[in-house]
Amino acid sequence: MKYLLGFLLVIVSTSVNFAQHRIEFDIKNYDQDTVVIGYYMIDKQLVHDTLYPDKKGKYVLEGEDDLTPGVYMLLTLPEKEFIQFIVSEKEQNYKVSFSADQLGELKFDNAPDNQQLNDYVEFLKEVRPKAQVLRDTIAKLTDAGQDVSTFQNELNEIDIRVAQYQEKLYTEHPEYISSQMLKANKEIIVPDFKDAEDANIKRYEYYRGHYFDNIEMGNPATLRTPFLHQRVDYYLNKLTPNHPDSISNALDYILAKMKPAPETFKYYLSHYLNEYAGSKIVGFDAIYVHLVDNYYANGKASWVEEDNLNKIVKRANDIRPTLIGKIGSDLTVYGEDGTPITISDLDYEYLVLLFWAPDCGHCKKSMPDYVKFNEKWESKGVKTLAICTKHQDKTKTCWESVKEKKMEGFINAADEFHKSRFKIKYNVTSTPKLFILDKNREIVMKNIGADQLDAVMDEIIKIKKMEEDKK
Repeated sequence: MKYLLGFLLVIVSTSVNFAQHRIEFDIKNYDQDTVVIGYYMIDKQLVHDTLYPDKKGKYVLEGEDDLTPGVYMLLTLPEKEFIQFIVSEKEQNYKVSFSADQLGELKFDNAPDNQQLNDYVEFLKEVRPKAQVLRDTIAKLTDAGQDVSTFQNELNEIDIRVAQYQEKLYTEHPEYISSQMLKANKEIIVPDFKDAEDANIKRYEYYRGHYFDNIEMGNPATLRTPFLHQRVDYYLNKLTPNHPDSISNALDYILAKMKPAPETFKYYLSHYLNEYAGSKIVGFDAIYVHLVDNYYANGKASWVEEDNLNKIVKRANDIRPTLIGKIGSDLTVYGEDGTPITISDLDYEYLVLLFWAPDCGHCKKSMPDYVKFNEKWESKGVKTLAICTKHQDKTKTCWESVKEKKMEGFINAADEFHKSRFKIKYNVTSTPKLFILDKNREIVMKNIGADQLDAVMDEIIKIKKMEEDKK
């Protein structure tokens, strides 16, 4: 029995010390004592580890856990040149050899996924120079008005060879990360739709609808690749209309594709929540609210701690009533003589609701533009209700500042005891803060600079006229 126990102890001891991943880098002509290992994460390149040479002068990346699959980088110093290498579930133990002065010449041992990508790169090195010569020749002959069909046919043959090579790789080994990378770059063939009246629109819709066909967004390894975020970013910023509703729908579509890969889903949801939380584009706060309502507030962001989650949800709740398209809250505030002023009682086509403070530096700088705007637009049914945000004994500074800043042309008001709760209802956390309401109190614009106000008002009037003309 003691022999069996001793045998089990040997097994346990061996398993504790066994490295689940071990990638050895044999670097020639390199006189530095460190290399940096990095990886891709959304739009960033992050550091995974710093390696020092072992007794044999090799650099070894090893550990007791599996490395997360993806595309990694080895960065040489001080030039910060790098090579890329693939880590997959099955490819965690192998060797890479290269010379620091020839980073394009890599040799892999026991790494078929890496070797496949390396062979493809070597193939491209062979055909690209020939293709470039043909392209240059075709360009020159075309400028000279000469026939280029022979050279074009040769170039087409090269393109076919490359396409066939790629097809062969991701057909024979679809599980390889290198295959997935090649497939992701496969061109989307769009039908001509030449017989359709709206052919351009149909081509766009087809391309957009099939844009992610060749990208395995639900594969966990795709997160740590150099192409995923480029594709997602292009889809959102180039192929999606620049409107909050369109972008929100696009994000839902993307996140649904990522859902089978929980880490990818987590990182991209967090990334875009932060991006739209800080967006300076007017109206894009609606995207933030959409993400909170559809993911954070209903338990789909389980990684967020409760305190932070409550803050995220509260911010969305604070923003929601003042989203463009919402009906602005009615307010009753007070003139200098104590006369109540209620928004719904005012007669206006458009109301510029301006929250300001006497000691606000931005208010002081922009007030001349607000005054100038009011002078131009007041006779056209556009009124400005300027609400001073000071309370209690500081309210008197409001009226002093109205005269000082020449704001007498506005409808000026304050709320000494904050009875109207305007700071809450209009989410006034800083000044100046501006909203444009139509006669139904719908918020049609907000948070624009004083220097933009005149042009924006012009555009609002034009859009309204176009809508009326269509009726």
